[in-house]
Amino acid sequence: MSTAKFSMVDETESGAPLFGTKLKRMEAVIKTPDSVRMLVDVVAPGLGFVKIEIIQVGDQAFVKFSADAPWAPLPPDQVPFDFAGMTKLFGSLPAAVQDLTMTGQEVLQGAPAVSVQGVIQSEALTDLIKSADPGHEVTLTLWVDPAQALLRQIRLDGQIYDEDAPETSRLITIEDINVPVEIELPDLTTGQ
Repeated sequence: MSTAKFSMVDETESGAPLFGTKLKRMEAVIKTPDSVRMLVDVVAPGLGFVKIEIIQVGDQAFVKFSADAPWAPLPPDQVPFDFAGMTKLFGSLPAAVQDLTMTGQEVLQGAPAVSVQGVIQSEALTDLIKSADPGHEVTLTLWVDPAQALLRQIRLDGQIYDEDAPETSRLITIEDINVPVEIELPDLTTGQ
């Protein structure tokens, strides 16, 4: 996978705060090995609905806290998700997932998918979720397109961060795999 589009929803809206806000939905486009463009819909205290935009290319990252705000530098280790690290994560899953069982078959994104479920420790997710706190048991459900051996969807049920409620459920959908994308750092002189 060289490029992909991801979306993530906090289905129970009970996850840990993101930059002091409540995460609603996140969409990201990645280009391996190290580029991501992310739009995050959040609810900010006193402001209501806000879109946060994050762009990372290599070891440079920038954040914009609203459409009218200027771009600000963001330390790359503070980019909350590392979708480019997903390949590394899935390489380590067979050893990290316990009690893996096939749970069903269904049609997902217009293609057959097989679902498998198991249990993983939250610290095993740090290749994807950089600041995952250790010591939490997470139920992991994967939907895989068996004909193309492509991962289509992931559900993470349980605490990943200490501040998550125990019932937190995040659903990650993966689309547009290997569709060409361009991700460039913002032009700080124009704000674009």
